Amino acid sequence: MRRKEFEIEDREMCEAFLNERDDGVLTFRGVDGWPKAVPLNYAYASGAVYFHGSKKGEKMSGIAEDDRAEFVVYEAHAFIPSYYSDPLMACPATLYFRSVRMRGRVNQVDDPAEKAVALSALMAKLQPEGGHLPIDAGHPKYASQLKGVAVLRLDIEDMAGKFKFGQNLSDKKRSEVIAGLESRGRPGDPGTVEYMKSHAPQK
Repeated sequence: MRRKEFEIEDREMCEAFLNERDDGVLTFRGVDGWPKAVPLNYAYASGAVYFHGSKKGEKMSGIAEDDRAEFVVYEAHAFIPSYYSDPLMACPATLYFRSVRMRGRVNQVDDPAEKAVALSALMAKLQPEGGHLPIDAGHPKYASQLKGVAVLRLDIEDMAGKFKFGQNLSDKKRSEVIAGLESRGRPGDPGTVEYMKSHAPQK
C-alpha cells in the first residue's frame, strides 16, 4: 500500500535530489518483450534527464521500438531496527530512503550543441574539479567524439518523489528512533536524523 505521507509533490525538492545523485536505473521494454532495467550515470538539465553510451546495443534497440521508459533514482539512508520502537515485534523494522521516479519518452539527441551541453552537465557532476577541455561542439578535438557517442534524453511526463523518514510515526515513536540512531552513530545516521526532523517534525 502506498503511504501518502511519504510522497513528495515539491518538484524543486525532487530536482535537488536528482542533482545530488549520479546514477539510477532506466527501465524500458526490450526487443524480446521483457522489461529491461539498466543502471546508468545521468545528468539532469533543463528539466530533462540525459544519458550517454554506445550507439548500438540492447538499450538502443529497445528504445527504438518503444520510446516509453521510466527512470528511478534511489538512495538508502539508514536501516531502522524493529527494537528502536518495539521490544518484541519485527514489524517496525524498515529502511529510510529517498527516491524519485520519472516517466516519459526517450529521444536520441542528434544536435552536437545539445550533446555538448548534456555531456558537460554529466562531467560537472562526475568530475567537478575539471581537468579537461570544456566540451564544445565547435572544438575540433570534440567534433568526432560527439558524432560517435549516443546521447539520449528522457523528456519527463511525470515525476514522483518518495522520501521516507518516519512521517507515519507518533511523536513518541519518532523520538525513540532518533535516540536509537544518535546512539548507534553509523555514517548515515546523523543525516537521517536531520531528515527526520525536517520531513517529519513533531506536532
